Amino acid sequence: MPRVWEHPPNTAWTWRERLQNPEVLSIPPSQNQEPPLILELGCGTGLWTVGVGSKKPDHLWVGADIKGARMWHGAKLIEALGLNNAGFLRTRLEDIEMYFGEGEISEIWITFPDPQPRESREKKRLTSPAFLKRYRKVLQDGGYLHLKTDNTALFEYTLEAWKDNGLTLERCIRDVHHPDERTQRNAYEQETLSVLTTYESRYMAQGLPIHYVRARWT
Repeated sequence: MPRVWEHPPNTAWTWRERLQNPEVLSIPPSQNQEPPLILELGCGTGLWTVGVGSKKPDHLWVGADIKGARMWHGAKLIEALGLNNAGFLRTRLEDIEMYFGEGEISEIWITFPDPQPRESREKKRLTSPAFLKRYRKVLQDGGYLHLKTDNTALFEYTLEAWKDNGLTLERCIRDVHHPDERTQRNAYEQETLSVLTTYESRYMAQGLPIHYVRARWT
């Protein structure tokens, strides 16, 4: 599939060129006016990447995961919709620094990751200090880090880990889809939080609250 890259070599600082549709994103290629490049980690079927890509054609979206069989669904949907501002990277998330340059990413979204509940697996958690070191290298200065999860234990762990590692928590919601919370969203939150992942739809059907936090290094 033309908008899926599997373990590609030498990709740092090429993603905007790979993803950009010049007919939609006619932004001068200056340092301050490049279109935002947003990375979803653990994208699964890719429905969130495709959904937000459809809503925000002036942004560039990359979904990353190792499981190609799931990613196939999102890749087929990109083809069906004719999206030219989104794509997928198939790789191990531990290797994310190999594919992006220092400060290349505008935002990172972590959507419903495996909570890795055993203490011995802490380094495998996508919100752990081990992964924060990787994110800090590829995130631009002031770039946002987002988490959506149904797992309360992982959410509480993340809040503490991020604060302990110098991140400022700018938005913390314990029930994203509660009617009172929906009325308080700004425009960007409305566009991004209203797009559901495959797992999110299942959890909501079970009546589970969805947690969200946005943070950055300042």
